[in-house]
Amino acid sequence: SRTGTNPSAPATVVIPAYNEVAAIGEVIRGLREHAPGYEILVIDDGSSDGTGARAAAEGAKVIRHLSNRGYGASLTTGIRAANSEIVVCFDADGQHDPKDVVRLVSEMKDYDMVVGVRTAHSHSEINRKPGKLILGAFANYLARQRIPDVNSGFRAFRRDVILQYLHLMPEGFSFSTTSTFALLKSGRPVRWVPVETRPRVGTSTVRQLVHGPQTLMLMVRLTMLFDPLRVFSRVGGVLLLTAVVMTVLNFVFYRHAVPASAVSCIVSAVVVFMMGLLADQVAALRRERHEKP
Repeated sequence: SRTGTNPSAPATVVIPAYNEVAAIGEVIRGLREHAPGYEILVIDDGSSDGTGARAAAEGAKVIRHLSNRGYGASLTTGIRAANSEIVVCFDADGQHDPKDVVRLVSEMKDYDMVVGVRTAHSHSEINRKPGKLILGAFANYLARQRIPDVNSGFRAFRRDVILQYLHLMPEGFSFSTTSTFALLKSGRPVRWVPVETRPRVGTSTVRQLVHGPQTLMLMVRLTMLFDPLRVFSRVGGVLLLTAVVMTVLNFVFYRHAVPASAVSCIVSAVVVFMMGLLADQVAALRRERHEKP
């Protein structure tokens, strides 16, 4: 259910919340104090601890999912329901400073997305750092640029822009990574703003061993959509290099002609590259279809 609208709000703060009753009240009070006039929209994602009721009692507008659908699904629901031109994604666990919301929105003038980049002084669980380093390095490689914080959940979008990409967004925890990757690969202007985070209230439901590999695979899939030659050309290059090495070794040690295995690698490289060209054309058609205003 949903209560109230505020079409004149400068921005809508969308807060996905699943069993966050311990923190949600303080989060909403902080937003009302430091972002007055903003629409506050809490997506109660099937909570069983009264999170939605607490949020409504604090004056937030609440949309409830009857079952737990996931972080990404909650953000998608909130973005579609927002009444403002700018949408801010904000966590319900108390780790972000409500004072930074207005700062992110103020940077939106020339950008389609503004991301809060967690600084070195921000709180971060030690067991997550190796996974974040691997994820960051992989994202930088696929995106062909340095991404300061690929999966920060604190970000602001132009609503009309992010609506064009919602069909790509997963229902789980990879929404932040996917939106970063999708807008960067589409050439959208993105700004990075440093923020500091605090220890969250309660226990996180993110599991690195489960969600980490899922996120890496998702980025490969997004690369196939936005830049498939980035994948196919590398595979073809490895096959071609293998053929060259095999041929050189064969001439050095055996002085024979080009081995059959090297010929197979060369043929495979050509096939892979041609498949990449075809995938690139299909991806271009898909992007054109979804990015039309």
